[in-house]
Amino acid sequence: MPAHKVADEVRLASRIHARLLDAFIDLTERELAGLAPGFAEESLTEALEALRAARKNYGTTAGVMVVSNLELPQASNAA
Repeated sequence: MPAHKVADEVRLASRIHARLLDAFIDLTERELAGLAPGFAEESLTEALEALRAARKNYGTTAGVMVVSNLELPQASNAA
């Protein structure tokens, strides 16, 4: 499969994931708004933070494709 096709598919999947996370974030915020302070509220607040972090990652992937996670060797300054 050509690299550009893979990149397009990854961006599409990322947009879908981001859209689903947006919906779940909205649902979680609405549920959280009706809760009294306590364990459930704290638990949902933590879950919301994780959802938002995941959403940020998917949003980044949807717009920018990571080319490589390989570390590059240090360049020498031998001019």
